[in-house]
Amino acid sequence: MKIYITRHSKTVWNEEKRLQGRLDSPLTQDGVENALALKNYLQEHSFQFDYVYSSPIPRAYQTACLLFDKQNITMDERLMEMNFGDFEGQKIVDLLTYHHKLYDQLWNHPEQFDRIPHGESYQEVIERVKSFLQDLKQLPQDSQIMIVTHGMCFVIFMSVFLGLTQKELVSINQQIVEGCSLTCVEENRGSYQILSYNEHQFLPHVMNASFAK
Repeated sequence: MKIYITRHSKTVWNEEKRLQGRLDSPLTQDGVENALALKNYLQEHSFQFDYVYSSPIPRAYQTACLLFDKQNITMDERLMEMNFGDFEGQKIVDLLTYHHKLYDQLWNHPEQFDRIPHGESYQEVIERVKSFLQDLKQLPQDSQIMIVTHGMCFVIFMSVFLGLTQKELVSINQQIVEGCSLTCVEENRGSYQILSYNEHQFLPHVMNASFAK
């Protein structure tokens, strides 16, 4: 089984450097163009997907709809972004200024992080990602799967694939994966091998974003 993962495309709040989480903001024109560039790349290289799954949060679902026909997309709440609680919608610079300790723990010391008020813990996100992956194992072994999700949820997917501890999340969370990039993972009898990571050479607009500092 091959699992392809992409992150939603560029949004207004990405440009404004605001933390999104469960809250949403629309795709920018650059975001639309990136999604269409990924669609073109998939078509040029004759990718065929048996199953397409998307987070139901509009920025992810809109990205999925730019890539595929709506009737072929299954929404799954387990692919939603981490709930950042009271921090959602706030500018990163303000979080670093007024809530530095908790925000620093979120990205740089995840083993010390519990949760943002009214938000989710890492363990809660890990459990729903594991639940989703467990369900995928019920599909035919030769399935080709596409997942459209979010930045932190992508980090958690990678941590499960790599068998990382919560403390080791810092090895993959310092640079957020590009929106509309392509990562491919092969699953075989419960083990995972990353075949490609964050491929984005086909995108016209690149952010190179980090929320960690």
